[in-house]
Amino acid sequence: MKRRGFTLVELAIVIAILGILALYAIPKYQGMVEEARTAQAKAQLGTVRSALAIYYAKNGGKFPDTTTFSNGSIFAEETVPTVEATLTDGTVRKSNAVATGNNDGVVSVNEITDVGGWVYDVSTDRTKADVRINAKGTSVEGILWYKY
Repeated sequence: MKRRGFTLVELAIVIAILGILALYAIPKYQGMVEEARTAQAKAQLGTVRSALAIYYAKNGGKFPDTTTFSNGSIFAEETVPTVEATLTDGTVRKSNAVATGNNDGVVSVNEITDVGGWVYDVSTDRTKADVRINAKGTSVEGILWYKY
């Protein structure tokens, strides 16, 4: 008698082994997704701050007003970059919306509305500006998003 295929026991063993491997692989993958989200958000923040620095240098020491920043014209792609961050309730929000600060050139925790996107605060005379990620959740590094 010639055997063809696998027995039920052999298949059960293979499925059990795959299940055990998945138990270890899935949590590692989830951590990698969060690490990638953090790296991307930090890179986007760097892009935004670089665009502000270039604008400042080209415009006689003046930062863009909130309208110019919000419409994206200071960026190469003519749009505000999208940032993905975790909010305090644990949801992940991907947004390029811009909230404005109180015109003192410094984003404070009270100006963070935790809706995703960015908070941009430029002083009335446009000599000081600050931009932060508009989220109060924490990154995979345990740092509040708005503190980057």
